[in-house]
Amino acid sequence: MQTKKEEIRQTILEAAQREFLIHGYEGSSMRTIAKKANTTIGNIYHYFPNKEAILEILMEEPIRSIHKVIDNHMAEQKRIYSYDELKEALDGIEDIIEESDLFYLMDERMIILFDLKTTRFVEVREWFVKACKQHLAWHMGTEDEDSAYVDIITDMFIASVRHVLMEHKNVEQSKKEFCKVFRMLCAGLISNRQEE
Repeated sequence: MQTKKEEIRQTILEAAQREFLIHGYEGSSMRTIAKKANTTIGNIYHYFPNKEAILEILMEEPIRSIHKVIDNHMAEQKRIYSYDELKEALDGIEDIIEESDLFYLMDERMIILFDLKTTRFVEVREWFVKACKQHLAWHMGTEDEDSAYVDIITDMFIASVRHVLMEHKNVEQSKKEFCKVFRMLCAGLISNRQEE
C-alpha cells in the first residue's frame, strides 16, 4: 500500500514539474496538475497542502546544486590567470567543466527557478545571479559587478543554460551543448583579457 501512495505522490510531482516548465509556476493550477496526474484535486491536497509545497520539493535538489556551484566553483577566486593559462584551459574546457560543479546546472528544474516571479525562491535566484556577476567581474578583472558588460554576459550565461535545458532532454546532449556555449562565452572573456 505504501508503494502505491509513493507512486501517486511521484506522479503528482512529475505532472507539476511538466506544468511548471510549460506554463511557469504562477501560470499553473492545482486543477491542471491533478488532471495531468490523472487524479483528483482532493487527492493532491492529501499529499501536498498547496502548490508551493510541491514547488518546495521540486526545488530541493536544484537549490543544493546551486549551493555546490557557488561554494565549489565560484569560490575559487584565488588568483588572476594569464592569457596563456586561460587559453590552455579553454582548449580543455570539457574536462574542466566535467570535473567542476557547473554540470549541476544541467537540471531542467533550473528553468522553473529562472522563471519564478513569486515565492521565496526568487531570493535564491537573485542570490545566484549576484554570485554569478561577482564571479564574472572577477574573471573580467573588474571590481564593478554592476557594470553593463557583466550584466550582459551574466544574462547570456543564464539564457544559454535555459536554451540548453529547453532544447536537449538528453543529459549527455545537454552537457555537450553546454560546453559549446560555455566555450563561446569564455572565448570572449579571454579575448578581452588579451586586449588588456
